[in-house]
Amino acid sequence: MTMLHPTWCDPAHCDVPDQQASLSARGGAHRSKLVSLNLETEARGEQGWVYAGLSQSAKPRAGAFLKWIINGQPVGHIPINDAEPLTWLIADALANLRGDDQPIEHAKAPGQ
Repeated sequence: MTMLHPTWCDPAHCDVPDQQASLSARGGAHRSKLVSLNLETEARGEQGWVYAGLSQSAKPRAGAFLKWIINGQPVGHIPINDAEPLTWLIADALANLRGDDQPIEHAKAPGQ
C-alpha cells in the first residue's frame, strides 16, 4: 500500500514510510516545513527564533497539530481545529495590510 501524504507535508521533514504493509503498521509523522518568526520571548526578555509548523501522526484518524519550537526547544502544540480562529485573525490582518479589507465601525458599549 502506498502512503498518501497531506498536501502540506514536506518530504524533507516527514518520516512516514512511503510503503506500508497495512493501515495498522503506520508509523512516523507527517511534518511541514517550519516557518521562522523572529520574536521577543516575554519569558526570557530576549530575542529568539520561534519556528512554527504542522505535524500529524500517520496513525489512522490522527489529528493535525500546530507546533512551535523556541530557540531549538519544542515548547508546545495545539490541535489545528483550535488554531483556526487564530488563522482567521491573521488572514484578516494581512488583508488589511494589503488594502484588500474594508474597515468597519464597531459599536462599543460604554467603558470599553
